[in-house]
Amino acid sequence: MDNLIGRSFGGYKLKELVGTGGVASIYKGYDERLARWVAIKVISIATIGGETEETVLARFRQEAQAIAALRHRNILTIYGYGEEEGYAYIIMEYVPGGSLKDRVDAGKPVSWDQALTIIIPVSQALAFAHEHNIIHRDIKPANILMPQEDWPLLADFGLAKMEHSTRPNLTMPGQVLGTMAYAAPEQIQEGEIDARIDIYSLGIVLYELLTGKLPFDGETSFDFLMARLTEPPKPLLKSNPNAPDIFVPILNKALAQDPHDRYQTMIEFSQDLMEARYKLGRSAATRPRGGRYQGATSVMNTQELQETTVLLKLTESGHQIDINDQSELLIGRAHKNMVPDINLTPYGGTEAGVSRRHSRLFRKDDQWYLEDLGSTNGTFVNGSRIEPNKVVSIKEGDKLRFGQIELEFGLKA
Repeated sequence: MDNLIGRSFGGYKLKELVGTGGVASIYKGYDERLARWVAIKVISIATIGGETEETVLARFRQEAQAIAALRHRNILTIYGYGEEEGYAYIIMEYVPGGSLKDRVDAGKPVSWDQALTIIIPVSQALAFAHEHNIIHRDIKPANILMPQEDWPLLADFGLAKMEHSTRPNLTMPGQVLGTMAYAAPEQIQEGEIDARIDIYSLGIVLYELLTGKLPFDGETSFDFLMARLTEPPKPLLKSNPNAPDIFVPILNKALAQDPHDRYQTMIEFSQDLMEARYKLGRSAATRPRGGRYQGATSVMNTQELQETTVLLKLTESGHQIDINDQSELLIGRAHKNMVPDINLTPYGGTEAGVSRRHSRLFRKDDQWYLEDLGSTNGTFVNGSRIEPNKVVSIKEGDKLRFGQIELEFGLKA
């Protein structure tokens, strides 16, 4: 495609080419009306690779429609779409931080908490997309943008498929879409696909983050592709003996060759990842290192920490909730045999919109923190909502709200 720097589309002037892929080029552009930078994805409306103009344009429109239908914190925002002078374009928010691919060093694993800080929000974004009958089909590090270290954005729905849609298939016979390193077996075999291919692909990304490697080998591209059809993935702990073994059954299930043996929904996958983070977090918070808590920098000793007890009081009634003396507490409501450390069910938690695993309250050194665990109705500190999977510090007297239940936070030495 021609160099379009200096041209304008829809009032946005193209300033810099920032990426290319497939038939599209992505430019950094400037919105003079709102004084902001944007990303502009442009394709030439022409016959490409044997595909008709109508097919190319239909797929591009489908991408724009897919993104526009999904308003989620961890999905890239679209501002507009247009066609003019032989080109079609999508106007999107500009993310200067690059992608996950840019931030991961080949061969070097990241810590489990770094991996989950990225993968859990992406899994929630995909679960949201699946609820709207949209399958991404091209999950890979290059399509996970990183505005901040702890804020992933799912991008590039160019291969998205509308599940249960009556629209015609926009791929040609024999054309395998998606980056092959992350493709599910049924994509390679060109079989029937559904949302479980996104589970498989996200599982490979998680495996790569934890090990610095892909779960399959091959001397040739053909061998590499065939490996996932005939062999199980390389054992996680063989690729990285230091990876937490809690991920072994999770990845074995996510990367099962047969879709029926995988997680059946992205929500199930996401819930197991959150449970793993909760268990690993508890272990890290209570593991002593040389008589001090891991990462300790304060002058308090271990005994002094153990003698600090959380007090939570319902602001409406003044009733104080009994709490075990722990350094980490799960807040939520009881369900079947699962009872959280702070169970809000007796206080109207179900009616107040409290999730089963709503928030995590934990202590590190002499400071207490609160984390929202992707709750449905939000976690609030003094009226301000905590973003999903974000951690904020709290102090005595703070008002904590879980759904519609508000508690006052206190400490007792």
